[in-house]
Amino acid sequence: MIVKLEVFSGAPPCPGCIAIIELAQRVAARYEGELELVIYEGEEGLEKFEEYKLFCVPAAVVNKVIRIEGMCPSEATLNNALREGGLCLK
Repeated sequence: MIVKLEVFSGAPPCPGCIAIIELAQRVAARYEGELELVIYEGEEGLEKFEEYKLFCVPAAVVNKVIRIEGMCPSEATLNNALREGGLCLK
């Protein structure tokens, strides 16, 4: 099963949004073929933002479950969210 990580950012992205995007890209590179990363910036993700009933960015949704909202997590926190979402960590 491929785990889907959706990251939501403002446009233009704030420092926290830039940090979560870079972190997500770094983590996704380690799990190629196991993790699908989708990054939404600003209005391009508005429909999904409203579907998930998010309140603020940065935010991360793992397999349609909100895991992080309003802050850039540490790598350990993001990894825990992905593990809870079904990713087998290396």
